[in-house]
Amino acid sequence: MKIKEIFLFRICSVVICISLLTHMCLPIRAFAQSAAALTGIQVKKIGVTPFFKGRYGSSIGETLSAPLSQLQFNPEDIVATCDRVLTGYVQEALQKRHGEKVIPLNDVRTVFDRIPKNEAVDTPRDLAQKTGHALGTDLIIVGTVWKFKERVGGAMAVESPASVAFAVGLIDVTSGRMLWKAAFDKTQRSLSEDIRDARAFFQKGAKWLTANELARYGVNEIFKKFPR
Repeated sequence: MKIKEIFLFRICSVVICISLLTHMCLPIRAFAQSAAALTGIQVKKIGVTPFFKGRYGSSIGETLSAPLSQLQFNPEDIVATCDRVLTGYVQEALQKRHGEKVIPLNDVRTVFDRIPKNEAVDTPRDLAQKTGHALGTDLIIVGTVWKFKERVGGAMAVESPASVAFAVGLIDVTSGRMLWKAAFDKTQRSLSEDIRDARAFFQKGAKWLTANELARYGVNEIFKKFPR
């Protein structure tokens, strides 16, 4: 290959790489309390209640304290199974940190399903606390999801990127007090839109994520600040 052809080949390669980078990037800006917020709290037995759909107000506290009938979401922004998907990801993240201290998800679901529910009165926090009491656990995690939009397109090019928004809270079963909280609300964007978060782009293989992949990424990010 002639020197001129080699030079042109390298230029084309650079252009292609830049083009890909300017079309795929994932913002990392998730909110989570520091693990220091749980200093002195020992995890003896913990579970994860099934996620609820919707939110109320502007904070996690407001959402978890609102009656189920007041939780709101746009049906067009929600995939039907997103609550089960996120519950499973949180369970996995918790098991990585606390192993056998985490109650099997099937056991939690069985107890949760048996609890009588009044959507006009019961809140996510109330139902999480009741579930924890029935399981004999000291701590319980409860979460809500209000956005879980699938990407339109493929891994290398999309018409519309995936978008996921959810929040979780750690509840003291005895008092009902929220000990720790975290939230993730992100739409994947191109690197040209947010070059500060290029690290996440490379971590995920330089591609447009599915909603499931974005949700798993979000759970892993917020649980980096959950105590071991």
